[in-house]
Amino acid sequence: MASTKFTKRDLNRYRKVYPYIRREPRMVLISDKEVTMEVGSLTFTNDAVWKRYMFTETFYSAPFVTAISVDSSKSGNADVNVFVKVVTSTYVDLEVSQIFAGTIHFHAIRISS
Repeated sequence: MASTKFTKRDLNRYRKVYPYIRREPRMVLISDKEVTMEVGSLTFTNDAVWKRYMFTETFYSAPFVTAISVDSSKSGNADVNVFVKVVTSTYVDLEVSQIFAGTIHFHAIRISS
């Protein structure tokens, strides 16, 4: 698995700023490698144990995906395990251990080598 280090950079500090026109900091994250990341969610009702999410970002290979269940209806039934059934460069299939009503939040990250 590849890794990278992000550093914060204030873009307003790279030009001359006089005190009477001081701008608010514009913070950005800079990486030494190419990073592609997508964050999404899938809503489950009491009818399915797996669902497919189509990525909007372009991944050149299959990303690493992490997922967690969230009880969106405050009914206390989000005590399920979430599995990544299939992951490709265009979609991910997420599966849960039992039928439940709630939301699955996930991150898909690909770091180039």
